Amino acid sequence: MKETFTGRIADATAVFLFLLACIPLLCLSFFNHPSAADDYCFADTAVRYGFWPAQNYYYNGWTGRYFSNMLVHANPLVWGWYNGFKLIPALAVTALLSALFTLVSELLRGESFKTRLLSTGVLFFLIVLALQSVVEAFFWTAAIATYTVPTVLTIYLLAVMMRWYRQPAGWNKRLTVVWAAFLVFASIGSGETNLVLLLLLLLTIAGYRLVFQRTLDPFLVFLVVVALVSTWLLFRAPGNAIRMGGNPQSGELVKSMGASFGWLARSVGGWLIKTPILPLSLLFWPIARRITRPDAPYARLFALPPVLLTLVYIGILAAIIFPSYYGIGLPPFARTMNVLFVFFTLGWFFVLTVWSVNRGPRAPVMAFLSGTSISLPVLVVTGIWLVGSIAFSKSVKQLYTDLLGGNAATYDREMSERHRLLQSSADTLRLAPISVYPPSLFVEDIRPERTHWWNRCQSGYYNHKAIVLDSTLLVATPAKR
Repeated sequence: MKETFTGRIADATAVFLFLLACIPLLCLSFFNHPSAADDYCFADTAVRYGFWPAQNYYYNGWTGRYFSNMLVHANPLVWGWYNGFKLIPALAVTALLSALFTLVSELLRGESFKTRLLSTGVLFFLIVLALQSVVEAFFWTAAIATYTVPTVLTIYLLAVMMRWYRQPAGWNKRLTVVWAAFLVFASIGSGETNLVLLLLLLLTIAGYRLVFQRTLDPFLVFLVVVALVSTWLLFRAPGNAIRMGGNPQSGELVKSMGASFGWLARSVGGWLIKTPILPLSLLFWPIARRITRPDAPYARLFALPPVLLTLVYIGILAAIIFPSYYGIGLPPFARTMNVLFVFFTLGWFFVLTVWSVNRGPRAPVMAFLSGTSISLPVLVVTGIWLVGSIAFSKSVKQLYTDLLGGNAATYDREMSERHRLLQSSADTLRLAPISVYPPSLFVEDIRPERTHWWNRCQSGYYNHKAIVLDSTLLVATPAKR
């Protein structure tokens, strides 16, 4: 009776946490609008010159992110579908949830559907809770294409790779190889952050198979080759040299490595305190013990050297940070930290599962924890930690402040009116600033200088000679001449 009661509390809490994170994201999706930063520039270039010439222009003139370039140059503005931006956040949320559920379902094969579903919901809550930038994760299309999309593809790829090993020989298995190769190609071609992560991950797995298991895995070798070719395609782009050339602080190898590990240590320390990952790990421990039993579907997957795995885990996380210090000499941006926390969390529970394998009398801590179950005291501690984490979460506070405080609705109304005014005919259009800039929805606005890049992109898209942001005007009131 006691286990049933505490189990029901745990289940209800998991559902509540998922809804707490998911509902405001889906609701705010209806208030989303294209950003002056990049969204109009991509659309104007694609409309003016065509889809493929736009790819060529950006590949040669700014960045080698060939796959995310294709996504942003096909954004709804290109098709004249302004309100299509209201679907993008909901699609990003759904894609992330789908990828997480696919991976969790594969790792927890043999567990009940309810367990897999609730585990996915809690993981999603943790990710949203620790977001350093909500807008860059789910609402700004340019950042979604470069960071959220490859993160989703990488998570899904891991599930596809696991699935391949348990498939019988045949066409389905061969097609899975092609599908996995495409996921590698697309993820690496979306951004440098996931490029580093995925390339190192594939090399590590293939290397472990070769060195420790004495197996040359053709599937992994093929994926590594695809990853290397994809990396070459991205870095060979002339635009990369142009973009990176403006960073005089780049190129300090040793200093960048030290700074990366230092930043990682500070970040992990903050996450362990500010998020409930530690008490949730205690709740996950019984599941970890079950999925590592000798008769479990993926028992061999978790039969890894725990110390070596932990070192590799730390090294890959530091490698995600490294490009920021090496490329621009600065700590990673918030959007990079969003990605880092996703894989910190996934890796944390994977490493924890490997450590949960019974290793005999020399592991007294493991032996003690092996008896841990969902008890009422554990739930009480977890509940207190959860309340504190939610109260101090910047992302959760932003989401609910923008949604319930009315800022999102005001922003939506004024941006819709601005769009209507932008569709009017005028050589020079003067627009008033928006009265509110909700941080969960807003990135950049046009500027008072008509020659600013954001202004030029919007004026080109709407066929005006110039657009000017005039703070002397009332909100959404145009002045034409």
